[in-house]
Amino acid sequence: MVPSVASTNAAKKQQLQQEAEAYKAKIDDQVATIKADAKRIGTTTLVIGGILTGSYLLFKWLSADSKKKKKEKTPHASDAEANVPAVIQREEEEESWIVSSIKSYILAFVLAIAKEKLMEALANINQNNEAEKTDA
Repeated sequence: MVPSVASTNAAKKQQLQQEAEAYKAKIDDQVATIKADAKRIGTTTLVIGGILTGSYLLFKWLSADSKKKKKEKTPHASDAEANVPAVIQREEEEESWIVSSIKSYILAFVLAIAKEKLMEALANINQNNEAEKTDA
């Protein structure tokens, strides 16, 4: 006897549905993996960016020009014109060697931390790339 066309179509339909579900599960797994990788990379980038921004702001704050003294030269009564404007002279204070050395040590420390975090991030990325190559 010849199998009926309806039972053959039903069997093919069942097989195709199972294959579709298997592909859907694989795609869902890949999407979840991509989401996890994107989240990890985003977090790492945010941390590194925060460290670099913080170190830049700290460096700018520590290396900002010292407060400048303002001296006003008042016009003397002997001046011919009473409407002579006041002359403002700015004198810069020199930074002591102790303060400059402390600034350089702090900057070196922050940059070392940033370097360490960058190296960790690169190592994690390399490990994930290696794992993906072995899985594929």
